Amino acid sequence: MKRFLAISLLLLYINSNTELHELMKFPILFEHFSEHKNLTGNISFWEFIVMHYTTNVSHDSDDNKLPFKDPAHTFTAPVLALPTLKFSIEENYFVTNVIHGSLYQEAFFASPLSEIFQPPKV
Repeated sequence: MKRFLAISLLLLYINSNTELHELMKFPILFEHFSEHKNLTGNISFWEFIVMHYTTNVSHDSDDNKLPFKDPAHTFTAPVLALPTLKFSIEENYFVTNVIHGSLYQEAFFASPLSEIFQPPKV
């Protein structure tokens, strides 16, 4: 009995809070397709879907009875927004004055390996 009650409540919840009830309209979709097939003769199911779901043009009065076509019913999903933690990492730089006791104007000293180790060039 508990299992039956749990399944019943789950189906009731899913039917009322999701678009599951639209799946119950699939027999109407197939019936409407067979009507179009009888009228036009050579129409595939994909052409029928494209004709009814990619345009806003109503071909007949039964178009709004098709699944996922009812403009009055929209799906609303409950959303839970959680705050995000914001943090930043700050680096502290200590600036010190360095006094060089050298008479050289450049800090680069020529060596035989200076031509090998060069920065990349474009």
